[in-house]
Amino acid sequence: MAKRLIGIDIDRKILRLAVLSRDQGAISLVLVMEILHEEVAGQVARLRDFVDGDFQFGDRLAACLPSSAALVRRLTFPFSNQRKIAAALSFELAGQLPVALDDYSTAMQPPVRKGDGATIVAAAVKTTLLAETLAPFDAMGIPLHILDLAPYAYVAGLKDFLADGILVCAMEQEICLALIRSGEVLDYLQMPLGGSMPVADQARAIHQQATVLARAQQPDGMPLQLMGPLATPELVASLALLRDQVELLAIDINGQTIAAPFLPAVALALRAADTGKEQAFNLRQGVFALKGEWAGLRKTLMMAACLAGLTLITVGVSMGLRYYDKQHQVRLLEQQMAALYQESFPNAATAVDVPLQMKSAIRQLQEDVGIISFGRLSSLQVLQTLSELPKSLSVDVDEITMERNEVRVSGQTGTFEEVNSMAETFRHSPYFEKVEVSESKMGLDGKQVSYRLRMTVSEKGGAS
Repeated sequence: MAKRLIGIDIDRKILRLAVLSRDQGAISLVLVMEILHEEVAGQVARLRDFVDGDFQFGDRLAACLPSSAALVRRLTFPFSNQRKIAAALSFELAGQLPVALDDYSTAMQPPVRKGDGATIVAAAVKTTLLAETLAPFDAMGIPLHILDLAPYAYVAGLKDFLADGILVCAMEQEICLALIRSGEVLDYLQMPLGGSMPVADQARAIHQQATVLARAQQPDGMPLQLMGPLATPELVASLALLRDQVELLAIDINGQTIAAPFLPAVALALRAADTGKEQAFNLRQGVFALKGEWAGLRKTLMMAACLAGLTLITVGVSMGLRYYDKQHQVRLLEQQMAALYQESFPNAATAVDVPLQMKSAIRQLQEDVGIISFGRLSSLQVLQTLSELPKSLSVDVDEITMERNEVRVSGQTGTFEEVNSMAETFRHSPYFEKVEVSESKMGLDGKQVSYRLRMTVSEKGGAS
């Protein structure tokens, strides 16, 4: 069954609509058109008139905010787990932005692994702007699945058509230049209110911004591809007087050529076919997540539940037939385990729960030989690290406390600098991944500094 991909490009006073059809992987163009209206709510209200009535469950809709609506940063984390990154995102992003995030909503692109860590692109958008943008769609029951950011949404949709270089999105409300490599946005710059400038001034401004954007990648310039309602032949001609390799972008979909003014809407329609792995954003999350589509799934879910019930009955019968055979195998294995346990630990008590007793005995053996290490940090390794402290340090160690993942050292020394030097020495040790000075204070006599260090054991360094 064919599904529709609908791109909604909201400009200053014009909404451009692109509808594509996807059937068994083949994409064809259904229509592209403009909707003129003063207010965005009025533009959105007329959408149903141009898509053959109501929206179907298989339809996928996408729109985007201008690049000026977001604060975007590239962040690096020492871990790659996406849930951990999401939990730390607001804290890390707040440290990179010049504003507090109390009035902002955040989103991130899928992490890109780099060794043990990951790099992500994160964005912060004012919550009020998100609410105002989504309100007309939600009020009229239009299922907007994806709300992305320019230029990431355009590049994600058109990545199969774009060459490495600079994509110029010349819109009425802004002109955005995106530096692209291998179908991903490396960096971008934006100029507000692009439609208010004469064409010659637009060309000079684009040339200057493109030169700045490409300087780090290719000092002698990069090719420009232009799209959007302001990407006219006149603008291309003006740019061609200033630089080489200027192209008015046009793409072909199933034999139909898409002109530059409608490319942003078509890019959003292609973006609507999101696989969840695109290097792009979706601000439709949290309190702004799309609601209401599940009602249309009721019949499908009931049929699925019936099929699931039949499947469970079939599986149950199959499991019943195999149950007795498995029981016999389990009894044989338990007998073999009990015999192995008695052979390994002849002085042990009668075996009751063999796996549990075996684990307990092995754990006790590990603790007994802990002084010479058994897959974790040993006391000898800690003492060795202490012995490697610089001879110039006058350090007394009063107590060493070792736990499975942490070591605490306390004592006295002459100065605060010696405490810091001692902590720095431990930081260079392969046995510890984190070292903190949890306490450092001068004694009442003013001659000795009491200290307490807390060190997190490194998983790699502790094993030997």
